[in-house]
Amino acid sequence: MLQPVLQRLLRILLRLTFRPATAEWVPVRIQRRLLAAIGALARVPEGTAVERLTAGAIPLLRVRAGGEGDAAARPALLWAHGGGFAIGLRKQHTALAAAISRASGADVYLPDYRLAPEDPYPAPGDDVFAAYRAVLAEGHDPVRVALGGDSAGGALAVSLALAAGDMDLPRPAALVLISPLVDLGTSGASYETRRRADPLLTPDRVRAAARAHAGTLALTDPRVSPLYAELRRLPPTLIQVGEDEILLDDATRLADRIWGAGVEVELERFPGLWHCFQFSAGVLRAADEAVADLAAFLGRRWSAGDDG
Repeated sequence: MLQPVLQRLLRILLRLTFRPATAEWVPVRIQRRLLAAIGALARVPEGTAVERLTAGAIPLLRVRAGGEGDAAARPALLWAHGGGFAIGLRKQHTALAAAISRASGADVYLPDYRLAPEDPYPAPGDDVFAAYRAVLAEGHDPVRVALGGDSAGGALAVSLALAAGDMDLPRPAALVLISPLVDLGTSGASYETRRRADPLLTPDRVRAAARAHAGTLALTDPRVSPLYAELRRLPPTLIQVGEDEILLDDATRLADRIWGAGVEVELERFPGLWHCFQFSAGVLRAADEAVADLAAFLGRRWSAGDDG
């Protein structure tokens, strides 16, 4: 009984806090401050080690929940945070990273990439790519390094996974995506069919973020909208999405295109849940189950790498 009530309360709370804080008419600098304040309420589980690193000029956090030892003995997940390419900060994602780390046994790395509108494409992708090099340089076995991202970070993670081979770097073992924003042209039908159900995002907010990030590029250019890229070089991919979010069709169409490219892909749809509900891990049972599924998927891919 408690979980359905808690889910309804969280939905109302998000609609009353996150949505007005990120409305397209609120100046970006104010949005960042408001989101930082909201993010500060998320508690990192006890026993989590958070270490500051750098990838050149790019700050990184390494989040390790439980366990000790050097990086070479642990798998790694580089996570590109969401936030509409403009307002996300790695600190807001530390609790989620800790939940994933605890469930998977991995070191989770969070880069603070440059943000729009000050730094549109290609700056964010360049920074995440530099972070990938830094993670590999930490000594992790390349066959046990994966990529992930939520929302706008999902687009960056897909693009990085495609680019790694072109830059003569090891292909990540897996790609895990939460509510990815992969079509900046916002052509999915769910922008209308889920408009009223989504407690966080609005079509206008997503379109403003897309335009700020794309800069002079067309919104359907594969460099910023990886839904339209050639996807056959992706590693095995897991996509999770809530059924009550306007990005539902981004996720389902990406899964269809990955499958059509001959790549292993799993799509998990969560009825009655919203954009990036996994941030409620530790509070909402469905979020805990989603994080456990994500960790299990990573574990299978890392085990396959260990087997050669």
